[in-house]
Amino acid sequence: MAKKQPRKRNPVAHHLFVNRGGVHEKSQSAKRQEDKRQLRKLVNKVGTESAYLEQAA
Repeated sequence: MAKKQPRKRNPVAHHLFVNRGGVHEKSQSAKRQEDKRQLRKLVNKVGTESAYLEQAA
């Protein structure tokens, strides 16, 4: 029984497999947007607390 010859592979596709991406990280714009959201939440929280204190006085 004759051995099968290995199939020739596409060298370009193989190169893409070798250089696969690593861990997915958030982009800089996504990090900036998250920071803006957190800041806005904090400002709203402090604003509602100060309004509550003004009404109580």
